[in-house]
Amino acid sequence: AFERPEVEGARLTFGTTGNLRYSDLVMWDRQTETWWQQFTGTAIVGELTGTQLTILPTALVSWAKARAAHPDAPVLSRDTGFDRPYGRNPYVGYDDEARAPFLYDGDVGPQLPAMARIAGVILGDDEAARAYAFRDLAEQRVANDRLGGEPLVVIWQPGTASALDAEALAESRDVGATGVFRRTLTTGDGPQTLTFEATPDGLRDVETGSTWTLFGAAIAGPLAGQQLDRVAHHDVFWFVWSAFQPAGDLWTP
Repeated sequence: AFERPEVEGARLTFGTTGNLRYSDLVMWDRQTETWWQQFTGTAIVGELTGTQLTILPTALVSWAKARAAHPDAPVLSRDTGFDRPYGRNPYVGYDDEARAPFLYDGDVGPQLPAMARIAGVILGDDEAARAYAFRDLAEQRVANDRLGGEPLVVIWQPGTASALDAEALAESRDVGATGVFRRTLTTGDGPQTLTFEATPDGLRDVETGSTWTLFGAAIAGPLAGQQLDRVAHHDVFWFVWSAFQPAGDLWTP
């Protein structure tokens, strides 16, 4: 997700070019016909080449988790005026780790299968980049880390279905969801760097025993009502990270 900038007084609107680069979608804006890379948000062809869109922190989660956390949020309607099989997956089995990526012939780091899911974090104009494998996060449930001098926490929780497994999304396997946040919280007592641990019911910090959600919100304990600063991250496949962040490292539990 990105902010749509204004260019010469016009707010850019985007569509898909129908092209792939490193098997990653290439967008275009209708105002200048510039082409943009989906993963990076960078203009790669046209009038705005080199321009960088501002990425917004987002989480790919189940509807149940989204509704529980934000019951008043609007949701995209299926009443679009078009007859489409919403909720069906046209790419059945795409994320099978035994398969090769579609239309990708670039290098893939040897640490993980090409189709392994990772949460990728990039800080400071690509100066600090690290991938967190879903398989490792699923075992640990939480990663207390430091990247580019920033204390971060990466959270994984079950309960989100793959959009690329079964034909009916509701029948797909559970791949979980991730959230990334800064661990330093500023309260009336000043800044405090928290350490997180998984519990049978979710997540808590060691320092105060407060309970936290996948969305970085404290819902019980001394810090109830506090919100961790969100960090933009990418829920992608390992081959995508290998293509766009080959210098980025892989977190080891």
